[in-house]
Amino acid sequence: MRSLISRYGKQALTALVAIAVCALLFATLWPFTPYPRNEVSWLGYEDGVVFGDYATMFSTREFPRDSAKADQDFSLEFWMQPAHSKDSNVMLAFYTPENPWQFTVRQDESDLNVLHVGPQGVKSLLAGEVMARGRDLLVTLTAGSEGTTIYIDGKARKFSSDFGLSRADLCGEMVVGNSPMGNNSWGGVLRGIAIYSRSLSAGEVAAHYAAWSGNRSDTLNRGDMLAFYRFRERAGTTVKDEIPGGIDLNIPGHYSIWRQALLTPPWKEFEATAAYARDLAENVAGFVPLGLVLYPYFLVVRKSKRPWLMSYLSGALLSLTIEILQAFLPARYSGWTDVITNSSGTALGASVYLWSGMQKFLTDLFADTEVKKAA
Repeated sequence: MRSLISRYGKQALTALVAIAVCALLFATLWPFTPYPRNEVSWLGYEDGVVFGDYATMFSTREFPRDSAKADQDFSLEFWMQPAHSKDSNVMLAFYTPENPWQFTVRQDESDLNVLHVGPQGVKSLLAGEVMARGRDLLVTLTAGSEGTTIYIDGKARKFSSDFGLSRADLCGEMVVGNSPMGNNSWGGVLRGIAIYSRSLSAGEVAAHYAAWSGNRSDTLNRGDMLAFYRFRERAGTTVKDEIPGGIDLNIPGHYSIWRQALLTPPWKEFEATAAYARDLAENVAGFVPLGLVLYPYFLVVRKSKRPWLMSYLSGALLSLTIEILQAFLPARYSGWTDVITNSSGTALGASVYLWSGMQKFLTDLFADTEVKKAA
């Protein structure tokens, strides 16, 4: 056995490193195309569209910008069915280059989260435990001078008197089913979107829920509407705004990000959600095997005097390379958080060999290759 290790040990370690690196490249860069298919499809048998794993649609032109609307009310209705209850993704967002995160509606596992970035910084309004896989849901948001309210199926679930959302935030490009800044695609069925030029009353919200859920959305008063999409086309790449002169939605053939981010800072990626914590843990665990094979590789094959440091730096360099490449792949997201967690995973795997018992094991196993104890 020892003679086999003496003869093939270095080749085996080199092969293990190559396998680990190739496996990580495959797992982190798949699909290997900057032009993946946009997985938006029509239901066909009824009105609505299905959003798959990588799916999005955009407004065909910008919603007009008008700072004078900062004190004007609006309401938004989003009639849909989530495909997941353990996922965190963006359902709808309004994007401008000056303020990419100005207004975002997202699903955070079973919670609905509305984010607003304004003069007072980032604000979040969260309605907990409202999203359920496979259940039709009407999300209504009313905003204006008297405050912002989230309604779920016609009932008020969360209110803020100083959230600061107004019609001035309904400007720029509207992105449906994804984030404008990176891969964060929402999955589910979307049946309707309506935007109103005023804040609906609680009674109106309840009546509108009865109309949407009773398949009577055609009875809604269009006189106050800014935009109205019912996804009734059932084919093609355009979703018509039923308000005359309105802004249509486009379903691109390829999945794309409006403004793909490169190495997003950790403080912009942070989310206080279980899904975010799970991602951190998975990113650390995914690079532990790399550290486990890099340490003996540098110790035995490269005869490095600092195999732990070399392992850590190699893992960090590989992760940084991956994150830069991901900036050119719409189905991926590029951020510094992954570099930090991946490097930590590599360091954790290599640290196993700092235990004296493992040092002795390596020394005995590769005794014929002149291995010396290293830090």
